[in-house]
Amino acid sequence: MARKEHDVLGEVTLPEGAFYGVNTHRAIDNFRISGQTADSDHVISMVTIKKAAAITNAKIGKLPKEKAEVIAKACDKISSGYHLSDFRIDIFQAGAGTSFNMNSNEVIANVALELLGRQAGEYSVIHPNDHVNMAQSTNDVFPTMMRLTAMKKALKLISEAKKLAESFDRKAVQMKTVVKPGRTHLQDAAPVTLGVEMSAYSYGVSRDVKGLENAIEFLRELNIGGTAVGTGINTPKGFQAEVVKALSELTGISWIPSPNLPGIMQFQSDFSRVMNSVSNLALDLNKISNDIRLLYSGPGAGIHEIKIPAVQQGSSIMPGKINPSIAEAMNIICHSVVGSQQAVNMSVQAGQLELNVMMPGIDLELSRSLDILTNGVKMFREKLIDGLEPEVEICKRHLETSFGSAALMNPYLGYDTVAKIVQESMHTGKSIKELALKTGKISSEDYDKVMKAGVPN
Repeated sequence: MARKEHDVLGEVTLPEGAFYGVNTHRAIDNFRISGQTADSDHVISMVTIKKAAAITNAKIGKLPKEKAEVIAKACDKISSGYHLSDFRIDIFQAGAGTSFNMNSNEVIANVALELLGRQAGEYSVIHPNDHVNMAQSTNDVFPTMMRLTAMKKALKLISEAKKLAESFDRKAVQMKTVVKPGRTHLQDAAPVTLGVEMSAYSYGVSRDVKGLENAIEFLRELNIGGTAVGTGINTPKGFQAEVVKALSELTGISWIPSPNLPGIMQFQSDFSRVMNSVSNLALDLNKISNDIRLLYSGPGAGIHEIKIPAVQQGSSIMPGKINPSIAEAMNIICHSVVGSQQAVNMSVQAGQLELNVMMPGIDLELSRSLDILTNGVKMFREKLIDGLEPEVEICKRHLETSFGSAALMNPYLGYDTVAKIVQESMHTGKSIKELALKTGKISSEDYDKVMKAGVPN
């Protein structure tokens, strides 16, 4: 049966079976934007904070033990996957995340009431604000939720990125003897191996992982306990230290209380540090994806020094065409992440005075970037890099016709002489070796030794 609830703005009618309340109802009506709501990571982070707060408030004598216990049980039930559909706030919502906090308070309160055998809305028993939100404000709860969620998602990305670096390392070993022309300015350059190229990719990804690992250390500092403006109004003595301790125990992650609650509330640059590190990884993955597409180009009219797994047909009109679809998808993901970086940085600097109300936007862009890049890296590794193979004969043929190896003659013939040899070879079709021997400054045997010595190990 539908129930009625009221607030200072008046009365509303809530749908039958709804575990949310009046504040959620108004926010649902106000913010019909994207149709997307908080994912389970966000919900679990939020109810974990509420559980930690209830445990702490009971421990320091501000909340009756029986109320704290049923609030904690309600939080556990939600964390197990129940009532997620009652978290209904659009990801584009009012500033600071007030709507999501109120939504969470109401759902937790009504789940707790159900556990007690009470009816939803009997707030004299368990009240969303007075009990579930005790000693808290959206202004300290929401950014704490952001930190818990970003940490969880970032650790997943780090794990996947490390696996990708390991895959590149395996390819470096597999392809260490496949010699090919290097290319700078997209022109012939000194010889390399496909193994050298794969090793460089591993190095780039590994450095980005280190940058992200350093950045997430800033997330460990929490501003829970600061309440409205960072002064801790309406929090009992000892609340901050105890609630952070409870969160560490509940999550298995070491969190620390912020030494300056007003400061951490105003400045959200910890999130831009993480976002910028995520974007750095995206920039490098975008470069690697572009390289893969170039190296695979062809097969008849391109470089085609590698072959990649065929995952789908590449054309509705050209039969047999196989596109680098996975690398293309990776490009699209990376472009989106770099765009999100700009959005996060704009929102981080958009706070005024005691609060940055742009936190929902920061959270949206960072969380989304972490999710799509994690999934993208997994896709990139499993469906492309793990199955990447060399086109050995094509690499060999390209090396034989490349002018880049002529640079190995510089110490023996001099730069200017080699430059003339390259130009003559280009215009006459004569080989570099033939023209080098014609100078009389190097023998055929020595030429071959120089070329062999110039091939990277």
